Amino acid sequence: MKKLIVLLILLGSVFTAQTQIDFVPNTSFKVEVGLPNNLSNVAFRELMQGLVVITPSYQYTFNNSISLGAGICYGFFNVNEFKNNIEMSGSMHITGVFAKVGSEKFYGNFGVDYGIRVGYSNNFFTTNTNEETRGKPYSNDGMFVEPTLGLALMATEKTSFRLALAYSLHSLKFTPYQMGVSKFTGIDPAQLDRITSFFTIGFGYSYYFGKM
Repeated sequence: MKKLIVLLILLGSVFTAQTQIDFVPNTSFKVEVGLPNNLSNVAFRELMQGLVVITPSYQYTFNNSISLGAGICYGFFNVNEFKNNIEMSGSMHITGVFAKVGSEKFYGNFGVDYGIRVGYSNNFFTTNTNEETRGKPYSNDGMFVEPTLGLALMATEKTSFRLALAYSLHSLKFTPYQMGVSKFTGIDPAQLDRITSFFTIGFGYSYYFGKM
């Protein structure tokens, strides 16, 4: 991963050296696809496997490089059937909306786009244990905060590709009740009293509707 980031920076330096004209972003549509890596709480990290996070959004960048955006997000996490002894199976779905404030600036053909997303999500726990105890998936909602960083390279005059990094902090506390069980065997209940977080690394695409 470190090599990939260094490569992007070096490529950006080469492109920047070849031109004295910086690309100036204006309105853009962006989509990012990444792999989430669970960090905390302990049960979420041990029992769930992050498979994909998809984040389409719209962004407007002002003359001073400050950007405002809004979008939707979807995350899919699968139950790790090898780390529970109650034959639990199923998945967790995170669907949300967010607003973003940040900065987007290009240096030649190399761009940096960073900011903070603040949003609201609905979370659905579609497990076999919920189906048995409730007859349907369990759902709840909550807020989330997500610092983001994108390292982009222009592909054409209107498109770019990027390395996309994000760190998500959700108010959701992952508990046995949400999964349709009374307890998580081998996990101290005191370890569950933490918010849920995950780090996402992936790639993104941007389409720019115009230059300022």
